[in-house]
Amino acid sequence: MKAFFSEILGGLFVVVAATVIGVTVNGMRPNGVALIPSGAPVSTVQHDDAPAADTSLADTTVAEGAISLAEMKRRFDAGTGFVIDARSPEEYQQGHIPGAINIPHDRIPEYLDALNSQVPTDGEVTIYCRGPSCDFSDLLATEMKMLGYTNVSVFSGGWEQWTLAGYPTEGLVPK
Repeated sequence: MKAFFSEILGGLFVVVAATVIGVTVNGMRPNGVALIPSGAPVSTVQHDDAPAADTSLADTTVAEGAISLAEMKRRFDAGTGFVIDARSPEEYQQGHIPGAINIPHDRIPEYLDALNSQVPTDGEVTIYCRGPSCDFSDLLATEMKMLGYTNVSVFSGGWEQWTLAGYPTEGLVPK
C-alpha cells in the first residue's frame, strides 16, 4: 500500500512540475496565451483587403472596430489621430508606418508612460501589427479600451498590406 501512495505522489509531482514549467514558458513568450482573459475584444476579424492593382483601393466591409486599407490610407493622408504599432521593438525598427508609436502588445506596463504622454484617451487611435493573421493589434486595442481609451480601431491588414500597397514607410524596410 505504501508503494501505491508513493507512485501517486510521484505522479502528482510530475503534473505539478509540468504545469509550473508550462505556465512559466507561456509567460515568457511574447505571444503567450492569456491565462486570464481581460475585457471584450475590440476586433477579432481579420479580413483579406489586398490592395487593388489600381489606386482606387475599394473599401470592403469590416467588423466594428476594424478598418480597411483604404480607410487607413485616408487617415494617414489626413494626418489625423494616432497610429500605434503593436509589434516588437525589433520589428518596429525594421520598418513601420511613418509617425507610428511603438507600443508592443505584450509590454504595456513598460510603455504606459509613453502611451499616456503621447496619446490622449479621447484621441483617434488606430493600431496595427504584422498582417491579417496577427492578433497583436486586437489584444492591444482591448487593453487600451480597458485603460480608458475611447476611440480605438484596428487596421487588420497591418504592416503586410501597407507595404504591399507601396505606401510610405520608415526604418529599414525588408526587400
